[in-house]
Amino acid sequence: MHFGLFSLMTQRDKAKPARQVYAEMVEHVKLAEQMGFEIAWFAEHHFSNYCLCPSPLAMCTYMAPQTSRIKLGPAVIVAPLYEPVRMLEDIAVADTVSDGRLVLGFGSGYQEYEFHKFGVDLKNSRAMFLETLDLVEAYLAGEPLSYQGQYIKVPETYFRVRPLQKRPDIYVAGLMNDPLTQTRIAKSGYVPFFTTGWNLLEVIKQTRDKVAATYAEIGGDPAAAPFAFQQYMFITDDKADAMKAADGARYIRRIAMSMRGKYGELEGSFLKEIAVPDEPPIEEITRRMIIGDPERCAEKLVKEFDALRPTHVSCFLAIPGIEQKKILRSMERLASEVFPLVEKKLGPLSRLGAPVPRRQTAA
Repeated sequence: MHFGLFSLMTQRDKAKPARQVYAEMVEHVKLAEQMGFEIAWFAEHHFSNYCLCPSPLAMCTYMAPQTSRIKLGPAVIVAPLYEPVRMLEDIAVADTVSDGRLVLGFGSGYQEYEFHKFGVDLKNSRAMFLETLDLVEAYLAGEPLSYQGQYIKVPETYFRVRPLQKRPDIYVAGLMNDPLTQTRIAKSGYVPFFTTGWNLLEVIKQTRDKVAATYAEIGGDPAAAPFAFQQYMFITDDKADAMKAADGARYIRRIAMSMRGKYGELEGSFLKEIAVPDEPPIEEITRRMIIGDPERCAEKLVKEFDALRPTHVSCFLAIPGIEQKKILRSMERLASEVFPLVEKKLGPLSRLGAPVPRRQTAA
């Protein structure tokens, strides 16, 4: 099943200790594995309650012995914030202890607040990110590794621990309006990965069409272009709970946009919730998302699969503000009630999102 579980690990309630956030995440991942999910994704953010996971590779390593089949991936490694050689070593450890189940996700980052604390200029993020991809490719190609870039310089180096996989699948987040990066993604056989928030399907389809067009430009079949996207999902027959889930999704959007737009306000490390300009009413947010009863959610998933032909769907299921037992019940209903309805329309889910072709041309 080409679905992933996305864990942001947001702390909306100040009274909820971090250890409880982590413990609940472990329950989500274990249940997702039982449900047949393909990948468990772990976010990376720093210095605020938006995300309590500053090190997704460490989380992959932590979850490796607690799982047996589900792949584990950072969503994403914020490349400019890493010491590159240590990052490579952490990748090797995570893949080794998980018996080759690591999937890699990379991004350039966008929160200046985080970059400032690391002493990194956000203006250099794209160039540092692209050099990191070059470095990872050189590392996976074999030993010895040596690399001389503008920002990353590695003398001839051998590694005692290396990944078990010759080349883990690589996902790259965002940067849709950067033709150079999108061409690089297509040529290298990476999977472009996008968040959707409360965007309408037509808007998401425009992004999907751009990915296909880039794929065609490098000589690939646009119908086979890989595409991964993320959706909030919450299965419930209770309208009040549906609205509460939409409110939780809106909360995430609000605090994320406040950091992206540099107007965020913090009390220590806790972000204030500030409305996003021109955000839709909560009823409209509920309507746009995969929130509600199984029949409604299945119908929306079928429409999205038909329109987007995704390689992978990352499911944001642990919506902040919803109690744990209701999140777990929603996950169970997704597997037992929603997915069977989708399969009635589209056939076995295992046939959706077929594995993507490898490198199309020389990067």
